[in-house]
Amino acid sequence: MIASRYFIIATLALVTTTASAAESFSVRALLMQALDAPDGKSKGIVAGKEADAIHTATGASDPVRAEVSTIKKFNQEGCSRLAVKLVQPNAPTKDGGRADFALNYELNLCRNGTPPSEGMDLGKAAKILGN
Repeated sequence: MIASRYFIIATLALVTTTASAAESFSVRALLMQALDAPDGKSKGIVAGKEADAIHTATGASDPVRAEVSTIKKFNQEGCSRLAVKLVQPNAPTKDGGRADFALNYELNLCRNGTPPSEGMDLGKAAKILGN
């Protein structure tokens, strides 16, 4: 009986630790999840350098939440236009209060990490890049 209680406690601790670790992602990982998701969406807590940079900029320590959604799927396989929303709760304001800091942006992205070639003027791009 005692052994089974310890087993249950150890299992719950492992599940809790695994669930907590599974909730933290890089923005890149969330972008890739959205590209692969049937509904074109992903969300989670941002970890690593990206979260550290936002914490430094805002002066707040609450977890940074991210939501990624697909705006448009390109004809090129695995490529979409994605909307990204990063939210840092409880950021200090100039008047001494606290508010959510939000950063919203969009980007065109393919699973291989490059932008889609659809709609791109390759001749103009070559001139800009000096080729």
